[in-house]
Amino acid sequence: MAGRFNLVFRYFAHRFFRHFDLDDATVERLRGLEKRGTVVYVMRYASRLDYFLFNTLFLREGLRLSRFANGIRFYYYRPWLEALRIVWRRPRGVPQDVELVRTREYARELTREGASFFLFFRTASLRTQLRTRRRALEEGKSERDLLSEVVRAAQISDGDVHVVPLALFWHKGPRARRRFLNLSYGALTRPSDLAKVTSFLTTYRGLHVKVGEPIDVKAFAATRGGDSPDAISRLLRRMALTYLYREEKVVEGPVLQPRHRVQDLVTRAAPVRAAIAERVREKGITRERARLQAEKMFREIAANMNSTFLAMLSLVVGGIQNRLFAGVEVAGLEKVTQYAKRHPIVLVPSHRSYFDFIIISLLFYDRHLMPPHIAARENMAFGPFGFIWRRAGAFFLRRSFDDPLYKAVFRTYVSYLIKEGFTQEFFIEGGRSRTGKTLPPRLGMLSWNVEAFLGSGQRDLFFVPIAITYERLVEEGSLVGELEGAEKRDESLLGLVRARRFLRRRFGSVFVNFGEPISLADALGDRRERFASDEAGFESERRAFVEEMGRRIVERINWAVVANATALASCALLGERRRGLFREEFAARMQQIVDLLVLQDVRLTPELSRDVGDFSESIGSMLRMDLLRSADDTRGEILYFDPGKRRALDIYRNGVLHFLAAPSFLARRLEAGASESELHADLSRWLDILGRELFVQKAQVLAGFRAFLDHFRSEGWIEAQGDRLVATERGLPELRFLAELTRPLFEAYFALCQ
Repeated sequence: MAGRFNLVFRYFAHRFFRHFDLDDATVERLRGLEKRGTVVYVMRYASRLDYFLFNTLFLREGLRLSRFANGIRFYYYRPWLEALRIVWRRPRGVPQDVELVRTREYARELTREGASFFLFFRTASLRTQLRTRRRALEEGKSERDLLSEVVRAAQISDGDVHVVPLALFWHKGPRARRRFLNLSYGALTRPSDLAKVTSFLTTYRGLHVKVGEPIDVKAFAATRGGDSPDAISRLLRRMALTYLYREEKVVEGPVLQPRHRVQDLVTRAAPVRAAIAERVREKGITRERARLQAEKMFREIAANMNSTFLAMLSLVVGGIQNRLFAGVEVAGLEKVTQYAKRHPIVLVPSHRSYFDFIIISLLFYDRHLMPPHIAARENMAFGPFGFIWRRAGAFFLRRSFDDPLYKAVFRTYVSYLIKEGFTQEFFIEGGRSRTGKTLPPRLGMLSWNVEAFLGSGQRDLFFVPIAITYERLVEEGSLVGELEGAEKRDESLLGLVRARRFLRRRFGSVFVNFGEPISLADALGDRRERFASDEAGFESERRAFVEEMGRRIVERINWAVVANATALASCALLGERRRGLFREEFAARMQQIVDLLVLQDVRLTPELSRDVGDFSESIGSMLRMDLLRSADDTRGEILYFDPGKRRALDIYRNGVLHFLAAPSFLARRLEAGASESELHADLSRWLDILGRELFVQKAQVLAGFRAFLDHFRSEGWIEAQGDRLVATERGLPELRFLAELTRPLFEAYFALCQ
C-alpha cells in the first residue's frame, strides 16, 4: 500500500471515500491484532479499487499498511516520481514459475516478520478466463499455495498470525443473474475493472464493509493434529469463504432469477400440474388453456424485485418517511441478522399502519440487508402502485382461495421462496388492528410456510416477531371513524393524493423491536417426518401445531411491544373516572405505570426513559399532538382530554394493556381482600378467559405473580390481615386506578354474556 497518493488518486479518495469510516470497535480490534503479530486480510476477488479503498481507510485510521497483495500491482497510485522509480527498477522477462516461487517466499517472509498483507482468493481476470480456463485454474492453485505458506510460517513464528475475512459491498439490494459471462460475479474470475468502476460510480454512496471474526492460524493448526499445511490452508480458505458467502447472502440474498424462469418453475411443479389436470377435467377446457390460466395467476401473484426500483423508492419513500416521523429506532436487528446468515427467515410484524411494511423494507435496505418479499392483499395493487410494490418485493394474494388452481399456484410460489432462501414478511393479524390490541392470528400464510418448509430440504426456518410502536398513528382519524361506524374506504390513487395533507404534520418517533426468533425445526422436533408425509391421519395434528405456532408468534409480538409516552399518558388519563388530573397527579400515575413495566422488563423508548420523574417532555408531546389539553387553575395546572379524543386514547392505551392486565386483575380482587392462593387461582382463571383477547404469555405472567404482590407491599398499598391481603387506606386509590384500566374489557365481556 502507498503511504501517499499522487494528485489524481488523492482527489479521487477525497471525493468518493470521505463519507465512509470504519467503526471505532473494528479499528480497536484490528490494532489489537497488529500488536500481537501478523494480520492477513483475505477477500474473495482481487480488485485495485477495493485495495485502494482499504489503503485510504488504513491511512485515515492509523492502521498498519499492507505490504503485499497478490494479483494486483499498485505502484501507479503513488506520487509520480516514486512510481517511475518502481517501474524503472522492476525486473522484466521473469518466467511465471519463478515469479510464483518469489511470491510464495515473500508471503512466508512477511508472515515471519509480523507484517500485514492481503490475499485474494480469485485473481484470474476476465481476459485470463477468456484466454484459457486452465490458466485460471492454475492461478487459483497458486493462490491456495500462498495461504499454505502462511500456515507453514505461522507454525514456526514467534508472534501470532490472524486471518481476517473482509466483505466489501458497493451497492444495496438483490443480485440479478447476469446473462453475459457473469461479469461481476463469475465463478472463476474476479469482477472486470470496467464492471467494478461502473458499479462504483453509480452506487458508491451505498458502500459497506463487514470485517469478519479473526481466525488464529496457530490455534487452528493445533486443533488439526497431524494435518499438513496444505490441508489446513484448505480448511482456512473454506472457513473464510463461508463467512464471505454468509455476508453476501444476508446483504444480496439469493440470486434473483428472471421472472419467466420462476414462472416456469412454479407452473411446472407437481402440485400445479395436478391442479391444471383437475381444471381440465372439471371445466372441459384444453390443457394449454388451463396452463395459460395458471401463468396468468402467477403474474397476478408474483413479486418482481429490482435493485434499481429499490434504490429509487429508498430515495423517494425514505424522504416521505423522514418528513412524517421524527426518527425510526431499532432494537434486536443484530440477532436477526445472524440467523439470516444461516437460514431463511420470515418476518412477522404487528400491523397498526400502512407504513409498517415500508418501514421494515427501508430499514433492511438502509442496513445493507436483503429486503423481504412481502405478502400483501390484492387491494394494495391499485393503480400504478401495484407495478411499483412488486418491484419493491410485494407479492399479492386474493381474499378468497376458493379456486383450487389459484391456491396451488400461490402455495407453490411460497414454496419457491422458502427453497431459494428468500426473506419473507407477512402480517399474521391479517388486517390492521383498529383497537390497538393485537388481533387473533390468521393462519393461512403461516400454514403454507410450514408446509413449504416441510418439503423444502432446508435445515431450519425462523419466524421473527416484530412489534412496531408509533408515537402517533398517521391513520388515527380514519381508525377512530371506523370504530364509530364509518365505512372503510378502499385504497385508491385518489385517496393517496388526498393524503398529501399528512406531509404537513409530524407524527413523532417509531420504534421497531425485533423479538426472539422462533425456530420451526425446534418447534417441530421429531414430528417433522410425520408432518412431511401425505398421510391423512396427521392432518388434525398438523393443524393443531400451526394454531399453537400462531399463538406463540402473536404472544412474542405482544411481548416485544415498546412502551412510549403516548401509551403511558393514555393509561394515566383513562385510569381515572374523571377527565382531568393535576400535573403532579398525572406524573405520579405515569410513574406508577412505568414501575410496573420495569418490573416486567418491558422496554421503554429512550425518550421516555430520559423523561422519568416529572415527564415534562412526554406531557409536552401529548399537548403538541392535541391528545391532551391544559387549563390553569388556582390549585395548579390541570391536564385533561376532550371527549372526542377518548377513542384515540383507547387505541394507544390498548397497545400496552397486556402488560398491565395482570396487576389490574390483582388490584380489582385486592379491593375486597383475598388470600394469596385465591389471588393466584383468580389470576390464572382470568388469563385463561382473556387469553385470546390479550395474548399474554401465561406462564411468564404467573411466574411474576409474587413480584407484583411484593411491589404492592413495598409501596404500602396492601397489608396482611391473617392469611388475607387487603388494601390499605393509602393504597385504595392506587388499586382502583389500576383496576380501572381493564374495566372496559370486563364490561364488554359482561355485555356479551347477558
